[in-house]
Parts: sequence; structure tokens; C-alpha cells
Amino acid sequence: MSEEKNSASEPAGEITDGNGAGDLPRRDFIGAAALGVGGAASGISFLFHKYGEHPYLDQVKGWREDFGESNHVKTGHIGVGNRGGSLLRTALQVPGSMPIAVCDKQPSKIKDFKKSIEDVISRRDGDENKPTIQTSDDYRRILDNKDVEAVFIATPHYLHGPMAIDAVEAGKHVYCEKAMAFTIGENQDIVDLIASGAKTPGGEDIVFQVGHQRHYSPLYQKVADMIHGDRIGEVATIRAQWNQNDKISRPAPSLELERIINWRLYSEYSGGLTTEFATHQIDVANWFFGEEGSHVGIHPHSVRGYGGVDWYYQDSRDTHDNIHLIFTYKVPAVQRDAYGRVKKDGAGKTVYEKDASGGIRLREVTFDYMCTMANAHLGPSEMMLGRYGTIQVSLAGGEFWKEKKARKDPNRIAEGTNPRRSSQKKILKSGATMAKLGGTPGDEIEEKPLERGDKHWSHFIEPIEGAYDKIETLLAVESFHKCVRLARDKNSFAGELRADAIVGMNSAVAALMANIAMREDRAVYWDEFFPKSS
Repeated sequence: MSEEKNSASEPAGEITDGNGAGDLPRRDFIGAAALGVGGAASGISFLFHKYGEHPYLDQVKGWREDFGESNHVKTGHIGVGNRGGSLLRTALQVPGSMPIAVCDKQPSKIKDFKKSIEDVISRRDGDENKPTIQTSDDYRRILDNKDVEAVFIATPHYLHGPMAIDAVEAGKHVYCEKAMAFTIGENQDIVDLIASGAKTPGGEDIVFQVGHQRHYSPLYQKVADMIHGDRIGEVATIRAQWNQNDKISRPAPSLELERIINWRLYSEYSGGLTTEFATHQIDVANWFFGEEGSHVGIHPHSVRGYGGVDWYYQDSRDTHDNIHLIFTYKVPAVQRDAYGRVKKDGAGKTVYEKDASGGIRLREVTFDYMCTMANAHLGPSEMMLGRYGTIQVSLAGGEFWKEKKARKDPNRIAEGTNPRRSSQKKILKSGATMAKLGGTPGDEIEEKPLERGDKHWSHFIEPIEGAYDKIETLLAVESFHKCVRLARDKNSFAGELRADAIVGMNSAVAALMANIAMREDRAVYWDEFFPKSS
């Protein structure tokens, strides 16, 4: 962990969150919310696909032979609406997963959820192995169930922190959807609780994973490896957007239910676009600006932001429908030789530039983010601009452009991409080697002649050979189950857990800082909340 991250352990004095309200006492707060946890998440009914037609049915049918009946993971699901229902359906695809408890706000839905789960498990494992499913509209009853080993929390954002803390204190492993918590104080409380050595009743270290599933995407991992392997040089700027042409609200049957069903639109329940969308890409920037081999990454130094309710002002929302954020980061400046290669010391470690005091010189870089609900162009994607190349990536795929360099003068700056140069007409695949171009051994570069009218002159980035043909959420949920099994056997899961509580806090706090910046029309600094120790 870097010195900056170590400094985050002590919040400064009285902390307010980024959503316009102070931190409520957790117990008082949760008492008011406990009887109904689903919020608007329960506004969408949860419908399973016909499981017999699901592509992963054959994979999971044999889980008892693979894992043994005693090695399944019994899970409770708190909030089973849109995202929570998707997580529950995903968990049922994981070999050895056994959902045994469901909690949601609308009791009328509980019966349907219960029957759907029983039907799926019956198809998957046989009628004789069908468990008894606990149902409740009070999440605390799920935490009281001693058979529940791990919980998934996918409720409205304002409930994440209190429920996650209660779950850890009850000795449960936790998969908590992003953003990790609604206030800066709650985010720090979760990190401190895990760092204090939280245990299950059986003495296992508690697994706490946040729903930043891009860490489990083979494609994003490959891009991270390219960036940290100096494939595009030092990253100067990351640009990202999450654009939709959608007001992200759903019809409510009554005015009384409007704020519950459309909780994302109201600052008392949600951080709005920053916590619902931007946290995914803040997390990517934190990761990519960080060090090689680390998923924790770093956190922003500061943020300025602009936003408004300009397109859907006819409804009663008070969270923005468009935002533009500029984050700054402080990253170590590496030393390079005359040919632009990163200098290494005798032990093979990177050599950094020194500042006037003899410490490592830090370079300021930026993350430029926009999100609008009035235009869907480019959708959700990220672009990393480095000294020697540019990578654009989304969950659908990625492209890489080399910067043109003058051959005779290695010190000359890059001049941009040239669509007519054959050296920029390659496809990134896997299987052989790309060492000659600075890539990772095990990957190959395949030439692809451009055809007339072909507009692409970039490298096309594909996931690593043999990587799963599964969505990244399934990979994340599979990894969570694996971590729980490792913890159960008293083995370390540190190498498997990629999106831990620190990852969750770094992105959630950055999003809350952005809300403060927009509300108060000023730059907001990380050190305001987590001052560096003297």
C-alpha cells in the first residue's frame, strides 16, 4: 500500500458525505430502514430464464462431483431487484453456489423469488437436493441465519454501508454492490472494520468484495498489463464517458412510491450519476494509474465538477442528468534512457525521478469524465492516452493506436497516429509472442492488411487466449465463491480478491468528492478528509 493510501486511515474531524447530508448515527439510521430493504430495486420483478436453456447449465450440473456436497457456499441475497436479481441469477450459475435466503421490500415478490430459486436448483441439482429457502422483508433475519455463510447486498445506495457493516459484524462474507457506501465516514468504517481482522464465527478471515467487476474482465486485465508494462508509455490523461439517451426512471403506481421506485434520482437515497455510473470508471482510472501487479491502484488528488438537471427537469429529481468531472492524480515520474526505455536498477526495479528534496518526483495527470442522459454516443468506454500510444476500451472490446515516432531522433516527441503506416495495422491476439513490440510473452501480433474503405488502422485488443467466454460479473461472482472457500480452509485469498474494501473506498469517496465539488462549485481535495500523517 502506498504512503498516500496509508494516510487514509484517519478521517479528518467532522465528515459530511458527498450527497448533501451529514452522517446519521448508523444504528438510528438502520432502524428506520430495516423493514424495507429493496427500495426501487424491488420495482422490477425478478424473472429467471428457463434454466434448461441456459448455456451454463451443463457446467453447473456436476458441481457436487467437483466440489462435494459439504463444500457448497450457502448465500443470502439482500435486495433482488434489477441488479440484485441479476447477481442471484449469476450465483446460480456458479458451481457449488447454494442460495438459501432472499430478502426484499415487497412481500408479494418473495413468493415468486422463492419458487424460482427452488425450480432452478431442482433443475440444476435434482429434487432431492432442493434446499429450504428463507424469505424475509427484514435483512437482519438473513444475518441471524447461522446457515448463511455469505451475503450479496444490492439495495439502494444509501443502505449499502449500514447493511455491509452489520453483515461483517454478524460474521458473514460480503459481496457489496458499488458504490461501497453512501458517506465518506461509512466507507472508512468498512475499511477499518476489515483491517481490524474481522472474522466469521468459525475464525475465518472475512471476504469483503465490492461489485467493481471490471477487475475480473480478462480484457481489462490485458489492458492493465499493457499500460503497466509500458506499452503506451506513461499515461498522461484518461478520458471516459457513460452516455445514455434515457431518463433512468421507471413508472411509479403512486406518488408515495415514486421516490422509492426511482431512488437513483434523489440525493437522500443515491449519489446520482457519480455513484451509479462514474464509480465504475473512476475505479478503472485508479487501477490504471496505479502500479504494476496491483488492483488497489491509487486515489485521486482532487476533483472539480459541473452538472445540472437540464434534460429531465419536468420530473422531481434532484440528482444531475449530466455531469463533467476533472480529477487530478499524483503519479511517480519514471526515469528513461535516451531511447525512451524505463530505467531499472540492479535489482530490476523501476528508477524514479527525484524532486528537490530528494524524494520521488510526482507528475500530475488527469482523468476527464462525462456522463449525460441526453445522448448515447460512445456509451460507456475509456481512453488512455500515453506518450507512445492510445488505448480505447469498453466491455465490448478495445483498440490500440501507436504514436508515430521519428526513427533518427529517439528524443523527438510523438507526432500522432498515421492510418497509412503498415506498422499500425495489427491485431492483438494471443498464442505466440509480441515481445518485439513490448508486449506480454504468450501474446501474438497478427498482421492484417487494410482493405479499401477500412477505417481501422489500430490494433484490436482481444481477451487472453483461453479466458472464459463468460461475462465479467460471472467471473467476479465465481471469484467471490473461491475466496470464501479459501477463507474456509484458512488459506489466504489475497491473491484472488481483486476488488476489496480499499478498492471500493477509493472509488466511492472520489465520487462523493465530485458531488461536493459540484454542489459547492470548488475544487475538492482527498486530503480534506484523509490528511497525511506528519
